[in-house]
Amino acid sequence: MTAWFATLGEALADAERALVRAYLTGLGLEPELSIETVTDFQSANRILVHPDWDRRWWDAEQRERRHLETKLLASEASGQLLRTLSQAVDDSLVAEQGAAFAPLASFGCTDERLNRVAAGALAEALHLSRLAELSGAAPSHPFSLKRAIFAGGHWPLVVLGGRFYVF
Repeated sequence: MTAWFATLGEALADAERALVRAYLTGLGLEPELSIETVTDFQSANRILVHPDWDRRWWDAEQRERRHLETKLLASEASGQLLRTLSQAVDDSLVAEQGAAFAPLASFGCTDERLNRVAAGALAEALHLSRLAELSGAAPSHPFSLKRAIFAGGHWPLVVLGGRFYVF
């Protein structure tokens, strides 16, 4: 079983920092973004709700998602592939996270909204990585790398003020 969220707040090891850098580079985000570790739930929440977050990260992921979906829809077996994608994400959430409603509760987070945001972020990462796999993308695809960041126990949060925050 994967240790989703198990290393929240811990400093990124060199290999994890390289993984995050490869993910950002794969999305076409500038290499000068610094990577910052968030150390606690309160800080993570403040960063997530900050009104000045940088949309470039979100926009880059959405462009790539649309690209992969278009590629899948062009295939003969697109309907089956999309059903497989949906079922795979559902199965992953149930198998890896139980009910998937309060993934941070076992780490001491009692904020229901933050728990829902974390569950949604993980579900999105699983969906995107499976989409990349079904589209025939290489294991180095940014969506596969994002899943690996989550699988390592961290949570990619947002770009804010020239920094990419990872909890």
